Amino acid sequence: MPRSFKLKLVLGGSQGSGKSTFISSNQPGNSPIGVSFESIECFVNDGDHFKFIVWDLKDCERFRFLFPYFCRGAYAGLLCVDLSDEESFSDLNRWITLFKESAGNIPIILIGTKSDLGAFQEQEELIKDLVVKEGLEYVGPSSMLNMEEKLNEVFTTLIQKLVPNISIDYFHISKKEDDEEFKILERFFDHCPICKKVNHHSANLKRIYANKTNPNTMGLRENLLRLVDNLDIIKYEYPNRISVGIPCCECYKKLFN
Repeated sequence: MPRSFKLKLVLGGSQGSGKSTFISSNQPGNSPIGVSFESIECFVNDGDHFKFIVWDLKDCERFRFLFPYFCRGAYAGLLCVDLSDEESFSDLNRWITLFKESAGNIPIILIGTKSDLGAFQEQEELIKDLVVKEGLEYVGPSSMLNMEEKLNEVFTTLIQKLVPNISIDYFHISKKEDDEEFKILERFFDHCPICKKVNHHSANLKRIYANKTNPNTMGLRENLLRLVDNLDIIKYEYPNRISVGIPCCECYKKLFN
């Protein structure tokens, strides 16, 4: 049975550490409330769905008193470090302390960025020592050339920390272009064709849409997309005689007992 998770993450790191670029935050860096939000959806194996709400903490002095409140309820922390900047590394202890004191014993993943810029030569040994001392996971370094691969690595590592003993055979992060295409599909099936009530199956429908390993769900996905492409023809040939959609749970039970 596919599982669905909705989890809060906190993202930290000094200014210029590359964290907002790494997560592709939709909101500007000068957020008026000291935090911006990004949603990351991951599909794992045969339909498991992880939706991460990332709280990107803006490292500005006037907002720091709010950070302990922002961290409450987080299931994990992501922490970026600019490998070309010694000050970015020196600032890590402050962030680690913040996460541990405000969110408890959560997994913390350290993400190395900007290694291609060189300069801070001693970072590798220092980071190894810090990872062992603080019990962190380390993913890095990353650059713009392999950002997508590093994003996948960060979130597969995160899921393995949050769900012990999970074996990941298939992994996919939903991209914005996927979301736009899915919205077209979802729009045609958001109401029950029988009782006309709003359906509440978006997460299940998206699992079907995103699953590219199970031949049954892939076949269903292709049939739904083909149906959407031909809806205009169906409505023209059979006006007021055919209703197209996915039945809600109650109507499904009545139909199939």
